[in-house]
Amino acid sequence: MKKIFLLTAVGLTLAVPADGVQKCVALNSSTTTCTTTPANYNSMAEWAATCTTGGTSVPVSGVWACSSEGDGSLVNGDVYSGALLDSIYAEVSYAYCYCRLISPAVSSWVYVTVYTSRMSCQQICPTACAGNIVSSSAFRTSVFSNLSD
Repeated sequence: MKKIFLLTAVGLTLAVPADGVQKCVALNSSTTTCTTTPANYNSMAEWAATCTTGGTSVPVSGVWACSSEGDGSLVNGDVYSGALLDSIYAEVSYAYCYCRLISPAVSSWVYVTVYTSRMSCQQICPTACAGNIVSSSAFRTSVFSNLSD
């Protein structure tokens, strides 16, 4: 009886296909190009793009945040190491736009640009994130070199 059970268990293990096959692709700014459709993500919760490296296309998606956290020394592609906890609820003089990759991996928050109002930031920031993954090498470098699970 034990032999039949053992043979059945081994047979099932060998017969069941593996569904969780993954291919790892190295995303980096020097060999990866990205495109995005649609080009306009205004007022959307997330942004997305398709990045290609070594002939392999990888769908990526991210989120954005508008914050009063920032100063005049920030440049596109700067990694923000703090927590963006103070979402802007009141009108402020400057609203800083940050982007973060959430799939296939999670990146640090990366600064994109500053807007002169909260409303402008909330409307345009997601499109700025998608546009920068396509056009800014500094942005891609910051996003792709700070990835985690």
